[in-house]
Amino acid sequence: MAVNLNPALKYRTEPLLSKTFQFKRRREKIKTKKIQRKIRLKFIHILLTFLFLGGIFFLIQQIYLFLISWDHLDVKGIEIASKRAVVKEEIQEFFKGKNFGNILLLDIGLLQELLEGHRWVENICVRKIFPSSLRIEIRERTPVAVLKKENFYLIDKEGILLEKINFQENQGLPLLVDSNNFKKDYKDKIALAWECLESFIPSERKKVEILDLTDYENVTLKLKGSETNFILGAEQFSQKLKIFQKWHSRLEKYEPLEYVDLRFQDRLYIKSQKSTIQDLFPNSEKEAR
Repeated sequence: MAVNLNPALKYRTEPLLSKTFQFKRRREKIKTKKIQRKIRLKFIHILLTFLFLGGIFFLIQQIYLFLISWDHLDVKGIEIASKRAVVKEEIQEFFKGKNFGNILLLDIGLLQELLEGHRWVENICVRKIFPSSLRIEIRERTPVAVLKKENFYLIDKEGILLEKINFQENQGLPLLVDSNNFKKDYKDKIALAWECLESFIPSERKKVEILDLTDYENVTLKLKGSETNFILGAEQFSQKLKIFQKWHSRLEKYEPLEYVDLRFQDRLYIKSQKSTIQDLFPNSEKEAR
């Protein structure tokens, strides 16, 4: 049996060193140094770049000048969308004879501002329809009452005078009156009238015939088919009218009533057309009898 009496050095070292080592890649990325080459710009390079950019801007300028002077882009047609024929006719009359020029240069914001000054226009949208048309969409104001000054006018919620009408054309809307023809506190009185009307449900609102706003911060209401004036003050309009309806059966002996004053809590003041003013206390001992 052959025996090696003089083994190599690697077999005579410690057992730990005789173990096989495994190669492991480092977790962190090894930075590699890139070789950067310096590019030297010559004068010809700068000149060519400048000429290229200048050519692009010149081309854009020429295209723009061509487009704003092109007759094919001049505004030729205007389409108006409105539910009221009178509004459509008046807007068409406004555009009659006007030349708006190139559609690209038209300021539709300014045009919308001009058209919003029309009494019937609540909201308006102007759109450009290329190549040469405009579309105008109008939302009209809604008449909510008839106002009596020297004449009768349809008005909207804001009190804008929409159209002069004959009284027979009031379309069943409530009539707003003032003995001073609304020369003072117009906006406040219109706001109070609308607050009063909104306090009623639609079926009740249809029964309202007249709102008298002569007195500041006071509404006197008259219903259709009734001769009685209901003095309601400046708040709780619907609730006050319900109080009268609650006690109506007990007041029939005083009818016809000239007015019913409901401005005071738990108390009705009435005036019959036949007699003097009556002070009624529904919760009092007198009424209980």
